[in-house]
Amino acid sequence: MSSARTDHSGQNAVHPRGLFTVEPFTEASRVVWEQRQHVVFGVSPGNSYFRPARLEELLGWLCSEFDQVDVVIPDSALARTYQALGYDAQRAAKKARSEINVLNNRVDRAWESNGGPRAADGVHRISDLASDAVYQEKLAECEQALKEDDDLFRTCAEMTREVLAAKGHEGPADDDQIDQAMGYLTSELPFFLASSEIFGVPTSLNFYHRELPLAEFIFSGKSQLRAAPGQAYATIRPT
Repeated sequence: MSSARTDHSGQNAVHPRGLFTVEPFTEASRVVWEQRQHVVFGVSPGNSYFRPARLEELLGWLCSEFDQVDVVIPDSALARTYQALGYDAQRAAKKARSEINVLNNRVDRAWESNGGPRAADGVHRISDLASDAVYQEKLAECEQALKEDDDLFRTCAEMTREVLAAKGHEGPADDDQIDQAMGYLTSELPFFLASSEIFGVPTSLNFYHRELPLAEFIFSGKSQLRAAPGQAYATIRPT
């Protein structure tokens, strides 16, 4: 393993690992990263970062590092995001379905180029996991926290504005649009709290390729939401 570099400002150690660099957000996250038991790879529809070459490269790298890789595609609330952008319900559902299918096929091709998923690996749409008891419990917990934790709500609302802007919304989004579109991020929150329990593994790492304020807010201990023991978060970006 490459030696860690510690920033004198007190930021977390950075671990160069060939094609990618890993920066665990906390000391507890570093411990989980070093075990390499399980990783959740969240793939965002419409995000140019997840182009075919990147998916192929990253999936291959993740399989070389982790015992188990589960790809998660956030599909269940995407239609609501398009409704917030002004699409009627039927058109929003059609556009979301098309976008998710394209992404799912792209992930499947990336897997095939790396020899296919291993026995323990998987690709999951959030809608496929919606009946899972742990997922349902954590989703309810997140929805309640968003009603009670003003700072959590503000962080989630700001990220929702960014999602809407990235999908073409011009000008400030109003409260109704934020409420409509926030379900997209809310549906992902249970994986930051308990992906180890959702996938039945001892420890689990969630990651993104750039700073993710919502995840960092939770893992910093500032929110009333608390990640389960063995749950970790890191930034993983190209070296």
